[in-house]
Amino acid sequence: MKTGQVITEENVRSIRTGFGLHPKYLKDVFGKKVNVELTKGSRFSLEFIK
Repeated sequence: MKTGQVITEENVRSIRTGFGLHPKYLKDVFGKKVNVELTKGSRFSLEFIK
């Protein structure tokens, strides 16, 4: 994902437990924009959204 791209169900998913953002926050991040460039498989954090 590039900086400023909107998070959708097509570009974010929960793949592992115990790493990154807890799955309970997944629906909360949809529609928000990322403020850093992310590569496929990156661990997600709330710090990455605007």
